[in-house]
Amino acid sequence: MASRTTLIIALVQVLLAGCSTATDTADHARAPVPLPASTPGGPPSLLPLWKFFGNRETNWGYKISPDGARVGWIGSHKSRMTVFFRTVGERDSGILDTHSPRSVFGFDWAADSRRVLYIQDRDGDERHHVYLMSVDSPDERPVDLTPWEGATSWVHRIVHGDPDHVVIASNRRDLTVFDLYRVSLATREATLLAENPGDVTTWLTDVAGRPRARLRQTGPTRLDLEVARAAEWARLQTFDIEEFDTRLLGVTSDGAGLWLTSSRGRDRRALVRVDIVTGAETMVHEHRDVDVDWVTVDRVTGQPVAAFAVPDYPVWHFFRPELAAAVAPLARPSSFGLRILSLDDHGRRATVEIFTERGSEHFLVEPGRDPVPLGRSESMAFADQLGTTEPVIIQARDGLRLHAYLTRPPGYRAPGPLVLHVHGGHWARDSWGYSSPIQLLANRGYAVLQVNYRGSTGYGRRFKELAVGEYAGKMHDDLIDGVRWAVAAGIADPARVAIYGGSYGGYSALVGMTFTPDVFACGVSSVGMSNLVTLLENAPPHWKLWMPLFYKYVGDPSRPEDRARLEARSPLFRARDARRPILIIHGANDQRVRLRESEQMVEALQREGKDVRFVILPDEGHLRAYGNWRNLIRHYREVEVFLGQCLGGGVGPAPGG
Repeated sequence: MASRTTLIIALVQVLLAGCSTATDTADHARAPVPLPASTPGGPPSLLPLWKFFGNRETNWGYKISPDGARVGWIGSHKSRMTVFFRTVGERDSGILDTHSPRSVFGFDWAADSRRVLYIQDRDGDERHHVYLMSVDSPDERPVDLTPWEGATSWVHRIVHGDPDHVVIASNRRDLTVFDLYRVSLATREATLLAENPGDVTTWLTDVAGRPRARLRQTGPTRLDLEVARAAEWARLQTFDIEEFDTRLLGVTSDGAGLWLTSSRGRDRRALVRVDIVTGAETMVHEHRDVDVDWVTVDRVTGQPVAAFAVPDYPVWHFFRPELAAAVAPLARPSSFGLRILSLDDHGRRATVEIFTERGSEHFLVEPGRDPVPLGRSESMAFADQLGTTEPVIIQARDGLRLHAYLTRPPGYRAPGPLVLHVHGGHWARDSWGYSSPIQLLANRGYAVLQVNYRGSTGYGRRFKELAVGEYAGKMHDDLIDGVRWAVAAGIADPARVAIYGGSYGGYSALVGMTFTPDVFACGVSSVGMSNLVTLLENAPPHWKLWMPLFYKYVGDPSRPEDRARLEARSPLFRARDARRPILIIHGANDQRVRLRESEQMVEALQREGKDVRFVILPDEGHLRAYGNWRNLIRHYREVEVFLGQCLGGGVGPAPGG
């Protein structure tokens, strides 16, 4: 048997190569292995909804403080999510009482490692304020650093070496764009640091909080990367509108360059270094098949620490051998994912998440020491009742290869009921990992198919641009082809297939029920748009700079020829064609897809005598994250009962029962 040292050395070599399995090299290029239609074992026991959406053991987002002495995380307290903290190596856990019934979904440590900053909105309206609390007085009411009515604000930069100030981005001056403010944590005084001339989409500040670079939309289809030189901004590079996903990561430690993830001049987004004087670009890291998804950067040195991509299963690449060695003992024998969640200011202590499709574990790692467990996701306690998620390849009718994920519960007997779960965006993608909604559906006995249809991000520019003009067209054909694949593979019963999604996915569900009504037994639309014209005409103010992208892909309602095409691709005008039951759920305060989108669809369906159920959540918005558990439970109770009646799957015990 090999020694532990030999095993760790071998694992370090794999980690340095950039992946946890062989998927970064051979596996991804290989033809997909045929999947057995059924899965072994007996059906899972039906878990109550609170296990998935209101679990008191919920915890995630572990972050080390800048001085490395404390760790904080998001956990459950009084039926909502808030910030927990403790001293490393001690059991002195504390809880920040936000004095709000709404949950907190993330936080930042202030530079002094004692205070915590988080954002929170009011009833889902996405007009976030930045709040400040201290671990020394966790029961005191939070301080609102941005008491600016109607504005949206967030923490842009924790300033290294200045514990008394933070850089905040806000649209308080002009709702359509975001300026930078230097805000005092003591007095709340906000000083304008960088005023947006009306076309800046992204700011970059250095470790001291000084504006160093920005992306400007200098034309309807053009972006310029500019750098600060003395009292002026100078153009460094030019991008077209398809390179909108360029991310400004940091300034190099010598101040001579910028770190970006960029697809400029190439099909896939990669990590590059850009010379701050000449604009010359140096490739640092890329994945051969997909975009570099994100990069962890040391907030003090500005140096990249690790790069991540998701071709099928997640893969990663470390730039620091000592950190790769510290993480190596966490490797699992089968597929798993890894995330670097935070680093201290010395760049040694890090918090790491190891995850599968059934849950996650969190660790504190440090070179030369064994990883220290911090917490396990609540789902790990019932992981044996959860489904298995596998990457699959589906060939669309025009020959395009589509990447998808299939989740099936233990004991799935094929052909059986299937839920086609459509991701939002459309500029987004499905990835491998744990998802409460997906695992709830699997626990209720459904196979779940998630298709990264054309236009999904992560697969390069060519794949993304295949979605131009294809709303309710080839984008929807890809979903139908996914269903056909599942039926042909013997996995899905064609008479028991539902479509379900949120935002763009909600629109897709309505398209499915009206444009292809014979394919689906029922559909669930959450915050879905019904009329592409009214969606675009009622877009929130801060979408202004991104509207040219919508006009390219979807259409411009101010142009008569586009307006007619938009209406032709809107399910609102096909309500008469619906044949099967539809469930529609919407947050009343949604600022992205207005409540009217669902109201008008329900009215049209009711006029035609169709079977539709409408649920309004009065104190929620776009439903990316629910402010309280009551709404979570209600949403998914509606879904499980509706699908149970339609597809015959399991329905768990009533909430509170």
